[in-house]
Amino acid sequence: MTRRCWGAAAGATLWHLLGWSTLAGQATGALEIGVSSVRYEGFLGSGAVFAAPTLRYDAANLSLGIHGNLTVFESGNQILQGLAAAGWRTPPAGRFRGELSGSVGVSSYSYEDAPRYGHAVGRLRAHYVGARSGVWVGGATGQSFSGAAAETPYEVEVSAWTVYQGLGLAATVTRAWLADTAYLDAVATARWRLRRLELDGTAGFRTWSGDGGRDAYGELHLRVPLGNRVTVLASGGWYPSDPVRGVVAARYVSVALRIAALPGRIPAVSPLTDALTRERDEPGSPSTGPARLEIASSSDDLRTLRVEAPGAESVEIMGDFTDWQPAALERLAGGRWEITLPIVSGVHRLNVRLDGGPWLAPRGTRVTEDEFGSKVGILVVW
Repeated sequence: MTRRCWGAAAGATLWHLLGWSTLAGQATGALEIGVSSVRYEGFLGSGAVFAAPTLRYDAANLSLGIHGNLTVFESGNQILQGLAAAGWRTPPAGRFRGELSGSVGVSSYSYEDAPRYGHAVGRLRAHYVGARSGVWVGGATGQSFSGAAAETPYEVEVSAWTVYQGLGLAATVTRAWLADTAYLDAVATARWRLRRLELDGTAGFRTWSGDGGRDAYGELHLRVPLGNRVTVLASGGWYPSDPVRGVVAARYVSVALRIAALPGRIPAVSPLTDALTRERDEPGSPSTGPARLEIASSSDDLRTLRVEAPGAESVEIMGDFTDWQPAALERLAGGRWEITLPIVSGVHRLNVRLDGGPWLAPRGTRVTEDEFGSKVGILVVW
């Protein structure tokens, strides 16, 4: 058998084992453009403009994506960064799930004789997901590059999280080693959402450090939507160095517009989104809504959706297939509600509402967050 045949056979086997032969997904994209004032450690402060495109593909348990960033400073110097990442989660085994993710990135600095930085890091995690809280443990390793030199990094991490009425809290401890550099980061994250406005903050402290710095740090991020496709982003704070990925510690303030360039909504938090930013993870919470959703029947592109909501007086649904406009369901016997809508095959995002209350991700769907921080349910339609 030729090498090409062996490769085709191996690819087909992997495709079958992971269930990708029936994979249906959705591509989404966005562009962020903005201005910032930044002061990197060891450098003078400077104003800058930046553009950051993102393209991703999401399926039921798989996410793929690429991210770029071009920053131009007042001096004319530039930073060009690129990142490709992937994340895959195993199907749930009770309350447990496994996660495999990784990223490959490169950073190029145009001033003086700064070397190029790069990394190729793989990560393995085990999650325990409860109704409103959870924990995970994991580790990562790979290669980190600085110019022609290459080193092997190691990271061990543990995290706990909880959500309650629009407030999400997480605490993560990471121990990292790279050559002669070692440090421990203890980070607390809070995310608060009021309707469509979202504020999140991070506070951390680096200790047990050898050549990795030792300091407190923190960031604040505000997201305000102007419509379905445009969001105003305001951020500020300071973050520590990341020797594995060639990130220099900095203080900054920035304002930007995020413009959705492709149909669909880009989740703000997921294993992939972490890799596409600074790889600080906050796992998605499970479905906790009182209603359960299922596909009752399919005919061509028409799907009958059924919601079990005993005791409800009204049930509405909205999603990308309704252009995020509410649609009322019809009451059936036994606390069931139904609606028939044109829904094409693929990965769809949706929410349901009972008796005019808050929009919730129903049980029977996988939960993530959209770009406004709202919980949305992920429904795969074959």
